[in-house]
Amino acid sequence: MTYKITGALALATAAVLSLSAAVSASAHTPAKSSAKRAGDNSSVRATVLTPAPGETVSSGFNVDVLLQALNARGNSALSGYRSAFVDPTGPDGQGNPAFHPGASANAPGLVVLLSTTPSMDGTPLQGPQTNLAGVFQINGVGRVNGRINSWNDWQVTSPGFFGKNTRATLRVYAVRGQAPDVVPVGGLRPVSNVVSRTFRIGS
Repeated sequence: MTYKITGALALATAAVLSLSAAVSASAHTPAKSSAKRAGDNSSVRATVLTPAPGETVSSGFNVDVLLQALNARGNSALSGYRSAFVDPTGPDGQGNPAFHPGASANAPGLVVLLSTTPSMDGTPLQGPQTNLAGVFQINGVGRVNGRINSWNDWQVTSPGFFGKNTRATLRVYAVRGQAPDVVPVGGLRPVSNVVSRTFRIGS
C-alpha cells in the first residue's frame, strides 16, 4: 500500500519548492499557546509557531515548531539535533527513505502527534500515536547565548490527507535520546513542556 505526502518549502529567498514523496510498507518571540509544563525542572522549551490556536487552515497546512534549551541539561538533550533538508523525492526522484512517519534522525527527541493521523495497514502510519517528526522537511539548529535552538518545519500540501472540515489537536514535546516511531498510549517522559494546540482543518 502506498500513500503520498507532498511538501512545499518557502525559503528566505522567497522561492517556493514543491515536493512529493511516496512511503511504502516497511529565538524569535513565540506565539501564545496553551502549554502544559512537564515540571519545574524542564530543560527544554517547546513552542508551536504554526498553526495558531483556533486557526482554520486549509487541508494542506504548515506545522512549525521550536525547541529551545533552557540550561546545560537542555543543551545535552538537544546535542544530537542537526540541520538538514529532507527532500521527500530523494536524489533519484523515487522517494527518500529518510522522509517517513516516525522519529526523525535530524531531531531525534522530537515528538509530534496529530489527532487526525490515519492508520494504514502495512505502513508506518498507526493513527494518532504516530510520531510525525520524520516528515519534517526543514530542520535547522543554532545557538542563542550558548543555548541550542532547533527549528523544525513540515509543509503538508496533500489536501485532505489529514482530514477536511474537522478539528485537529497537535501535541509537541521533546524527550531525551531517541523518540519512538509510535508513542505508547500511556505517553512518554518529556524533557520539555508539552504543547497542545487545537485548530481546524478546512476544505
